[in-house]
Amino acid sequence: MNYKTNGDAIEIFLEGPISEKTELFDVKIQNFKNIKLNLSKVTFINSIGVKNWISWTVRFSLGTKLVMEECPYVIVNQVNIVHGFVPKGTVIASFIAPFLCESCAFEMTMKLENDVHYKYAVNQLPHEVHLPDLTCTKCASPMEPDFMVEKIFSFLKEKAV
Repeated sequence: MNYKTNGDAIEIFLEGPISEKTELFDVKIQNFKNIKLNLSKVTFINSIGVKNWISWTVRFSLGTKLVMEECPYVIVNQVNIVHGFVPKGTVIASFIAPFLCESCAFEMTMKLENDVHYKYAVNQLPHEVHLPDLTCTKCASPMEPDFMVEKIFSFLKEKAV
C-alpha cells in the first residue's frame, strides 16, 4: 500500500488481499474530508477484512467523501451484499466487470465507469446502466455480462452526494 496527501485529501493505492494484515486500517484518516481509494491491485477480501473495512469506514469524520476507483468485482459484490460496507454517499467511480462469450466460453473483463456506463440515482431520477456492446475476440459473437446486472448495480440506488 502507498498513499499521497494533499491538504484534506488522501489518495490510497491498495495491493494484495484485504485481510487482518492490511495496512490500510492503520492509516489515520480522521483529518481527511476526501478519500480516494484505488483498488486495482486488490486480489481478494476475507471475512476479517470485511469486518476491519467497516470498522475503518466508521472512523471517517462527518462529511467525508469516499471515492473508490477500479474496484475488483469481489469488492463491488461486498458493497452490494454487506450492509454498511461503504458509508452513505460513497461513489464507485469504476469497477472491473466480467463478460462471457456464450458461443465459445471466452472470458474477458472490462472497466465500467461512472457517468459512462452507469449513473447514480439523483433527484428522484432512477439510476441508469449502459453496458457496452462487446464482441468476442475469439469467435466474433456478442459478449454477455457474466453477472446479474440488476444485482451488481444495486449500489446505484443509493444517492451519491
